[in-house]
Amino acid sequence: MIDQPVALVTGGGGAIGAAFARHLAARGYHPVVADLDAGAAATVADAVGGTAHALDVSDQQANRELVDTILARHGRLDVVCLHAGVPSGQRATEPLDLARYRRATNVNIDGVVFGIDAALPALSVRGGHIVVTSTLAVLDPSRANPLYTLTKAAVLGFVRALANPLKPRAITINALCPGFVDTPMLDALRPLLVEQGFPILTPDDIAAALGHVIDEGGTGDAWALVPGQPPTRYAYPPIPVPLMPDGSPVPELRLPPPPLPTPVTGRA
Repeated sequence: MIDQPVALVTGGGGAIGAAFARHLAARGYHPVVADLDAGAAATVADAVGGTAHALDVSDQQANRELVDTILARHGRLDVVCLHAGVPSGQRATEPLDLARYRRATNVNIDGVVFGIDAALPALSVRGGHIVVTSTLAVLDPSRANPLYTLTKAAVLGFVRALANPLKPRAITINALCPGFVDTPMLDALRPLLVEQGFPILTPDDIAAALGHVIDEGGTGDAWALVPGQPPTRYAYPPIPVPLMPDGSPVPELRLPPPPLPTPVTGRA
């Protein structure tokens, strides 16, 4: 057991995940670096003084087993960064490739849903933070890849819907929505951006935004990340107020809160 806060980073073997791990370690967290590529996870973990685990985020049981392992070894879990993601590889005008569709949804959607499912009981013990990586394309999809945007829009909706139910457990949940970031995912587009002098975010920019969002303390927010600007909470336009047939406001709808998992230190 260690007497310091613990942070889990999925997709931790990649450029942004590694930046997350470095940033969290500098803030006093013990980083648990999880990645499908066990070697990449180990390299990052060794560099930041954390621990590494191989993880297929699309496997629900694997997510739960990883959290159980974290609790057994460290006794706590305080921050969960669900960053693992893949591009779709699917052009908008081509016939849908089912294998590409399944891969994108399995990693980008299931990986977030399963990660949250696994982490909630542990986070509920003392509260904590969940930060999900979405994309700026969700907020401005005019030039985005449709399938990739679909998956990232799904997780942003999930984040927003979970915010209020998690408040009683002192758990915040937010989404980072970065624009173009200098990672291998940008390889095909990078020459065009460089040629036109378009600024590109760095992985460290995204990691700094992670720290800002944790410190800010809000929940249910989409944070737009663009070059030259601080992390900006996205302001959604207001929804028109529904009216009764006579033009009067509809009565307030009071729904019971959904049940939350009972805090546990392990699973049967």
